[in-house]
Amino acid sequence: MQLNITTDYAIRAVLHLAKSDQVQSTTKIAEEMKIPGNYLPSIIQKLREAGIVSVKRGAKGGSCLAKPANEISLYEVINAMETTTLISKCLEPDGYCNRDATADCKVNQAYYKLQTLFDDCMQEVHFDDLI
Repeated sequence: MQLNITTDYAIRAVLHLAKSDQVQSTTKIAEEMKIPGNYLPSIIQKLREAGIVSVKRGAKGGSCLAKPANEISLYEVINAMETTTLISKCLEPDGYCNRDATADCKVNQAYYKLQTLFDDCMQEVHFDDLI
């Protein structure tokens, strides 16, 4: 799996907000984190919908973290931005398997183990660790 550039930008934006610990304009975030300014509002919107970022309106408005940096994991941001983080289609909730063998497939079991390790690692990394 490779994260898309939008997810990378989202991680950078959250990291910037975690470092500043105050309301920041999208212009300032974009400049400091090298994110295209016209792209950032849609990223902030997704992060807001996921409960990671709060948006303040008005002259002194901008974005800030919706909760402390030590409560926001890399896993949470990645899952807010990516369609899926699963390493195989056979791990999807529908249990899709073109061989109809998900229940006893050794490959599926290996994928599940790898996915669990990957998810656990991402959940252990919080933005206060990245500052």
